[in-house]
Amino acid sequence: MRRSMVILGALLALQVVLAVSLNLGRDSYRAFEPEEKLLALDAGRVDGIRIVAGDGGEVLLEKRDGQWRLPGLSGFPADQAAAERLVERLTALDKGWPVATTGSASRRFKVADGAFERKLTLAKGDETLAVLFVGTSPGFRKVHVRVPGEESIYAVEFSAFEANAEADDWIDKGVLSQPSDDIQRVDLPGLSLSREDGRLVVTELMEGEETIEDEARRLLDRIAGLRVRSVLGTEQKPEYRQDQPLLRYSVALESGVQREYVVSKPEDADYYVLKASQRDEYFKMDTWAVDPLREVLRTTLVRQTAADTASAKENPTGEAADESPAEPGAGAS
Repeated sequence: MRRSMVILGALLALQVVLAVSLNLGRDSYRAFEPEEKLLALDAGRVDGIRIVAGDGGEVLLEKRDGQWRLPGLSGFPADQAAAERLVERLTALDKGWPVATTGSASRRFKVADGAFERKLTLAKGDETLAVLFVGTSPGFRKVHVRVPGEESIYAVEFSAFEANAEADDWIDKGVLSQPSDDIQRVDLPGLSLSREDGRLVVTELMEGEETIEDEARRLLDRIAGLRVRSVLGTEQKPEYRQDQPLLRYSVALESGVQREYVVSKPEDADYYVLKASQRDEYFKMDTWAVDPLREVLRTTLVRQTAADTASAKENPTGEAADESPAEPGAGAS
């Protein structure tokens, strides 16, 4: 009997332990919602983004008067869509289930305080709203992340390439672009385009010449949609060789504003340097953006009129045709 009482007591104690453990487990699971947002904050409050790379790179974006800018580049305009997209992506991330919860894992997945791929800080003025460590990638377009002060590590749909820490990756590369319909005239070396009666034409056409409008439109769109590669700063440097320009051209806008562009090329460089009169900065330009402007020829945009072409085919020698009728019997012996 005594032995039976001991066994029953042990079983009762085991049941109590199991019950307590299960209840604690259920409380833990109820405390965690798999669809809970990783960063609990309103995207609309964010007006500062600091991105620090594990290799030491760093960039800061700040929203001033509704526009994202780069303080490290004297307030140069940032790519507005890219900055807003980053904030929206970060504030929309779901936690999911943790993939690890140890300090050794945070170092292995590169989301530790002192070892990370990216450290992202979202702020409102001087107030830090959220910080996120971004680490290694467990799969396509997925990364490990961790919030400072927490041990849980998650795998979320994001990429470190969406948060590059170089200022050039965040500049507004279309800062020199303008609507092509606002352009009234373009003057290039040996060639000018202007609008006449709503049409884009090459100026000073000779008799029997006409503008190839598709080519003229293509050239104008290229000039209007100019894109820069990076910002070189506001200081003119001798190595830019702006005193030895390879191309000068101007653009007149409908508003009456005239803009001048000077293109040069540093020695042995694989890029051009552009100075536009409407900006203080010097810009690094890709060769594919500039070469078509340097190489454009008048003959590319001009052709003979259809009537002139037909006449040339009928009289290829260019000699005047004898239109007088032959006399009867002429040439007869």
